[in-house]
Amino acid sequence: MKMKYFLACLVLGLASVLSFANESRMSYYTISPEKVEAYAEQDLLKDSTKVFKIIEEQKAFKYESRSQMNEKFKELFKEYPQHQKIVNKFIQTSWTVREDTATDAMGMLNTPTYLDDYAIDSLKWYIIDDAKQQMVFSQQAYDFVKQMQKTAFLDSVQLHLYAKNLLASSFKLCSGKVNNQDMYIDAALESFFTKKRKNLVDSIRNVCSEICKNRELKKREKYGVCMERECNMRQIYSDVGKILISDIHREKRFIDRYSGRICSDDLWKKTFDRLDSIYSLYFKKVVDSSLVKVNSNEEASLILNSKSSGTSRKEELNGEIVGFYPYWYAGDTTKWVDFEGVTRLAYYGLKADNNGSLVTPSGKSALTHFDEKENYEFVNETHRHNVKLDWVVVKNDWKNVGLDSFFAKLTGEIDELLNKKVNSSFQRIVNTITFNTDELEYRGDGVTLFFKNFPKDSNSTVTFNKFFGELKNKLAKKNESVHVNLMMEQSDLAIDKHLLFADTVKQESYSGIYSYSNFLGLLQSEKNETKNYLYVVLDEPASRNKMILLNDLNLQIDSLDRRNMLHSLVPVVWFDNMEWGQFSKDALYYNDTYYNFGVGPYATDVSAKDSCVVGGNLGACMLQYFENENGDGSRQGAIASFFCLHRWGVRFVCFAAFVLLVASVAVVVVLVRKKKM
Repeated sequence: MKMKYFLACLVLGLASVLSFANESRMSYYTISPEKVEAYAEQDLLKDSTKVFKIIEEQKAFKYESRSQMNEKFKELFKEYPQHQKIVNKFIQTSWTVREDTATDAMGMLNTPTYLDDYAIDSLKWYIIDDAKQQMVFSQQAYDFVKQMQKTAFLDSVQLHLYAKNLLASSFKLCSGKVNNQDMYIDAALESFFTKKRKNLVDSIRNVCSEICKNRELKKREKYGVCMERECNMRQIYSDVGKILISDIHREKRFIDRYSGRICSDDLWKKTFDRLDSIYSLYFKKVVDSSLVKVNSNEEASLILNSKSSGTSRKEELNGEIVGFYPYWYAGDTTKWVDFEGVTRLAYYGLKADNNGSLVTPSGKSALTHFDEKENYEFVNETHRHNVKLDWVVVKNDWKNVGLDSFFAKLTGEIDELLNKKVNSSFQRIVNTITFNTDELEYRGDGVTLFFKNFPKDSNSTVTFNKFFGELKNKLAKKNESVHVNLMMEQSDLAIDKHLLFADTVKQESYSGIYSYSNFLGLLQSEKNETKNYLYVVLDEPASRNKMILLNDLNLQIDSLDRRNMLHSLVPVVWFDNMEWGQFSKDALYYNDTYYNFGVGPYATDVSAKDSCVVGGNLGACMLQYFENENGDGSRQGAIASFFCLHRWGVRFVCFAAFVLLVASVAVVVVLVRKKKM
C-alpha cells in the first residue's frame, strides 16, 4: 500500500513538474500546409449512417425543453464534433422541432420538446448540406489560407487578425483605386459562391429524392403539402436561387462600397463588422484546423550571421530603426542579419514566469543560460556592428500572480541580465586608456515589456507604473543610456469602434496600462532624459492600419502631449515576406509620419537579393526608404566597414601611434637641448 502511495505521489509530482515546464515554455503559431490539405480531403459524410441512426433513436423522445434536448445531443454527438454546430443551431432555432404545452402533476406548465419524422428528415438534410458545403469550400479556403503558411505568428490572436486583414486586402477594401473594379468584384464573388450555389441545389435534390423514395404512403398523405413543396424541383431552384442571389448581392454591395476607395476611420471599422461575418462563416474553421502551436523544447546558441554586412548606417537612417529577431531563428545558419539597416536589434525570446523569474523559450533559467559565454556572444556581435541590443520580455497569463512580489523579483532579474559587462578585456583596456565612455559594454541596452492581458483595474495600473519607474532607475544607475520600453498590440490601444468622439471632447481613458495617456505619464515621471519607447504591433497586412494608429493617437491626446508621445511611438510591422510592393509604398508613409519604426521578424535568407522586392532583404528596404535627407541609401564600403568593425583595435593603434609620436617628439627635444649644451 505504501509503495502504491509512493508511486502515485511520484507520478503526480512528475506531472506537476512537466505541467509547470510546459507553462513556462514559449510558443509561436504557424499554418501547416499538410493540415490544410488534410482538411480539404476529409470526408465529413463518412459517418452519416451512424449519425442518422442516433437521430432516429431520438424520435418522439420528449425533453423538458430545447436546452435539455441540446445537452443530450451534445453528449450523443461527442464522437462527431464536425456535426455538433449544425445540430445545436437546428435544435435552438428550427421551427420543425415540436413543442407541446402540458401541465405536470403539480399543476405547473412546461413545454415538452421532441422530434417527429419531419423534424428528423429536416435535421438530416441540414447535416448533409453543411458537410457538403464545408467539403466544397475547403479547397477554395485552402487557396486563401496557404498564403499564410510561410509566416510565424507571435500568438493565435495575431494569426487570426492577420487572416482577416489578408481577406480585406484580397477584396482591396479601403486600399485606393482598383482597375476594372466591377470585373474584379464579380470574379471574387463567383470564386466564393458559384460552387456553393451548385452544391446547395444538388444536395437538396439528393435529399429530396431519398425522402420521396423511402417515405411511407401514409406519411406522404399526412405531409402531402410539405412533400409536394420539397419535391417540386422548380420551386426548390427558385427558392434557393433567390436566397443565394440575395447573398451575392449583399456581399457585392459590401465589397463594392469599400473597394477601390480611401476610407475614413469610421468606414474602415464598419467594414470589419461585416468582414468578421464572412471570415467566421467561410475561413475561420479552416484556419483553426490548420494552425500549429510550436513549443520550444531545447535551446540553440544564437548565431547572428552577418554575411557581408557592415556596421549600422545610423547616421543616414531617419530615427530609431528596430529589427525584432525571434528566438526560433536561433541556430538557423540559413538566415543572416543585415546590421546596416537598423539601429537596434530586439531579441524576442524571454518569458517571465509567475514568480517573476526570467526563463528561456524552453523554460530554462535565463540567467543561468546567458551566463555562459557561447550563449551571450551574439550580444557582442551586435555591438561590434554598432547596433544596440534589447531584450523582449513576454507575459500573457496573470492568474494567481501576486504583482508586488512578481515585480520585485522581475526587477532584480532584469537588472542582473542587462547590467553585466560582457565586452572583452581588450575593449575595456582600450576604453580606459583612451578615456572613452563606451555604451556598448553591457549584456543589454534595453528591455521591452510585452505584457498581454494585464489587469486593467486601477490598483494593478498603479502597481505597474511604480514598477516601471523603479526598474528604470535601478538599471540607469549602472547604464544611463538603458531603455525601458512597452510593447502592445494596436487593438489594445484603439478607441472603442462603436463610440465616436467630437474633436472638442477629450476622451477619458479606462484601459489601464493600455493607453497613450498612461504611457505619457510614465515618460513625464522620469527624471533622466533617456528615451522610452512604446512599440505598437500593427495588424497586417492591411495597409489602412498604419493611419488608424496615428488617428487613434490624435483622438486621445493633443498639443505638446501629442508631440512628446509621437516621438516615443514606434509602429511595428510583423512582415509576412509576401506583400513587398505594399511594404515599399507604406514605408514612405512611416518615414514621413513617424520618428521611429520597427519590423520583424528581422532576418533574411542567405540567398536573398539585396533589394526591397519579393525574395529580397528588409535591410535594403530600411536603407532605401528610411534614410534621412542626407542619406543616399548606399552600402557601407569595405574599408569603412573594416575600420568600424575593428574600431577598438584601430583606436588602440591610433592611441599607441600618438604615444609613440609624443615620445619621439620628447626624445628629439631632449637630444636637441643636449646638443645645444
